[in-house]
Amino acid sequence: MDNITRRDFITTTAAAAAAVATSGPTILGAQDKAGSKAPIVGSGEHTYEAIHDWGQLPGNIKYGNTHSVVEDSHGNIYIHHTVHATSQSPDAVVVFDDKGKFVRSFGAMFRNGAHGMHLQKEGRDEFLYFCDERHGIVTKRTLKGEEVWTMGYPQESPVYEKGPGKPGLNYRPTNIAVAPNGDFWVVDGYGSYYTFHYNNKAQLQNTFGGRPAAPAAARAGGPGAQAAAAPPPAAAAAPTGANADQAPAGGAPAAGAGEGRGRGRGPQAPAPIEQMNNPHGIWLDTRDAAKPMLLVADRGTRRIVRYTLDDKPVDISEGTLAPCHFHTYKDTVVVPDLQSRVTLLDKDNKVITHLGDGAYAGRQNQLRVSTDRSAFEPGKFITPHGAWFDHAGNIFVAEWVEIGRVTKLRKVSA
Repeated sequence: MDNITRRDFITTTAAAAAAVATSGPTILGAQDKAGSKAPIVGSGEHTYEAIHDWGQLPGNIKYGNTHSVVEDSHGNIYIHHTVHATSQSPDAVVVFDDKGKFVRSFGAMFRNGAHGMHLQKEGRDEFLYFCDERHGIVTKRTLKGEEVWTMGYPQESPVYEKGPGKPGLNYRPTNIAVAPNGDFWVVDGYGSYYTFHYNNKAQLQNTFGGRPAAPAAARAGGPGAQAAAAPPPAAAAAPTGANADQAPAGGAPAAGAGEGRGRGRGPQAPAPIEQMNNPHGIWLDTRDAAKPMLLVADRGTRRIVRYTLDDKPVDISEGTLAPCHFHTYKDTVVVPDLQSRVTLLDKDNKVITHLGDGAYAGRQNQLRVSTDRSAFEPGKFITPHGAWFDHAGNIFVAEWVEIGRVTKLRKVSA
């Protein structure tokens, strides 16, 4: 993108390093302990107390961008982050108990590339699935980080068979969805915008999606060239930079304000339903057990697209500005929206409410690189990137900010 990207923010100051304790835990959420009350967001049955900077982070770990959060069956909370440049520990996964006490950390191999994280119960066991967009891998691990399998570049896909680095064949996976039968889907959200469907033996079944083609006049270099949405997949320029999350410079993102340099520039015509502009998140929606669906966060086009499990597009849900991912609790879906809010959807995928007023929209590029946590106004979100309901209906939110930010939205009884 022409706007500021993650690479531009990676440098940090000596003052930030000095702020990290070298021994003992960093007690985040200290404003509550000082006597001030946590702010309240939402209303009615969707009212929450916002406990910012939740969790007792050890002094040798300093968050980078906090990208994903999940909970296991024991109530432990897992945070996936890119690791700050000044962190003594390289571990990109931090585990807390339900009270916020540090349990363990692991995942040095994900440093700088940490992105998607999914937890799946399989029989009596639980596993973590990780997407590392920097290193171009998807991997299945135990809850302690032990490797089960790892997949790299999807060269078995006809679209990608020419190999990595070719025009339009960049591969930077962002999230994964897993079905009860073991089938899974991976979205190449920062690369070439395709989605891959694998069976339970990790054999590729289908490749679908991809970037919207440019208008014919643009491809021919005619009058429409300057306003073209993007080149077709076979000619798309591979993005550059360490990571590619993009907070648009002003207000709501342009349709197509995606991630990666050269991607999603300016207003674009609506993409056909079967094509994607930055498919950032994917989730298996089993709220209707008789008719499960895939939810895809087509973030660059400001929409959520539903697919059948045989990869056919069904319909589009609007109401989000930059949807990143999903999680479900009973009939409710939570959607972290990079435009400074967290959105709740009902069983029909209609907006129930937005948690956070979006006040930081348009100012994220300045705020998300701050090394001063006091710059983050309580009760407001900056760049929500991951969200997860715990077993009690509380919501954990991970934000794309350079010093990391995890918020627990504790459900308040109506």
